[in-house]
Amino acid sequence: MSNTVTYKAEEIFHDIPGDSENVHMKIPPEVMEKMGWKEGDTIRVLSGEKGTIIIEKVEKEDSGKEKETK
Repeated sequence: MSNTVTYKAEEIFHDIPGDSENVHMKIPPEVMEKMGWKEGDTIRVLSGEKGTIIIEKVEKEDSGKEKETK
């Protein structure tokens, strides 16, 4: 089973009025649910090969350091 899901850029990325340097990224609800993520979670966004985007949840450990989970 593949973990790859394809969306069109306009389904995910939206302009921020008055901010030409950044865009808003909305993770689809079905992806959030499948990954076990909820609003307010900290994520890391990486760029992969061929224009792919890799999103990983970052967990905070008791020591205050961040721990990456996949």
